[in-house]
Amino acid sequence: MERRWLNVRKFLLRRVLPGFRMLPLPLASRMIAGIGRTEYRMYPRLQQGYQEAVARAGEILGCAWDVPAVSLDLAGNQILWRTRDLLLDNLPDRRVEPMFEVSGREILDDALARGAGVILLTSHFGAHLLPTHWLARHGYPIRFYMERPRHVSRLLERQFQADGPISQDRLFITRKGDPSGSAVSILRAARALNAGMILYVAGDVRWSGQSTQPARFLGKRYQFSSMWVNLAAMTGAAVVPVFCQMQPRGTYRLEFRPPYPIPPEAAEAAKDGQAAYWVQTYLSELEDQVRLHPSNSNEYFFWSEPDDEAA
Repeated sequence: MERRWLNVRKFLLRRVLPGFRMLPLPLASRMIAGIGRTEYRMYPRLQQGYQEAVARAGEILGCAWDVPAVSLDLAGNQILWRTRDLLLDNLPDRRVEPMFEVSGREILDDALARGAGVILLTSHFGAHLLPTHWLARHGYPIRFYMERPRHVSRLLERQFQADGPISQDRLFITRKGDPSGSAVSILRAARALNAGMILYVAGDVRWSGQSTQPARFLGKRYQFSSMWVNLAAMTGAAVVPVFCQMQPRGTYRLEFRPPYPIPPEAAEAAKDGQAAYWVQTYLSELEDQVRLHPSNSNEYFFWSEPDDEAA
């Protein structure tokens, strides 16, 4: 869909969300997804595009999905995904907490207790910003090490305004940065980890230039950022993968996975393939999530750039 229509859709969703918040939140979540399902049913060309993409991904992954059913659910989740965490904006904890089914919290707490910080390794799978919303509500010390997310709740905006010696504003990264700026941002990220904070990093970012490694994902080979491997090796921070699935009943399953044991030498191991190994390990785990929950795959099935231009 053209970007101008995506922007129109985002604007309209923000206008109607206050009304949805007055409803029981699981119902509101299902109704928002229903907008995407309605679009899917109304436009044959949209149906065709979704079904072709889902069928192609199923063939690559060897999955016998029900293509029309997955396509319908994916179209609904696309809309819910684009609301980010705005449905939960400015609501009391007593209403928000039942929206999350959390597993593995003890893994995160144990990793934090080590005192070396935690790299919370996320992706664009599922409700990718909801883990940070949950963490902020529970008082975890979190910083983002990624491009600045737009159109988010006031809770996350307050996180973005966090000041002090490890301010959030200086940790946002950009694709337009120069090498010297990148080196400074790595030092700031390391400082946040050394202070025992959680650093929220995406492991599925296609990138170019330094600190990247080749890996296969959904049948294609891309260059992915490996900055998180370097940071873990430099600081000794635990790397904890996190996934947040959008559930059919309108709630979220938030799952913290066992940490990756990244050795200190991985930071200098581009030649012997250690950094590439960890990047591929994470992307293979992400592919497993796609196999199990294809309707949470958001934009992955529509990645269409040639391999040499994917970054």
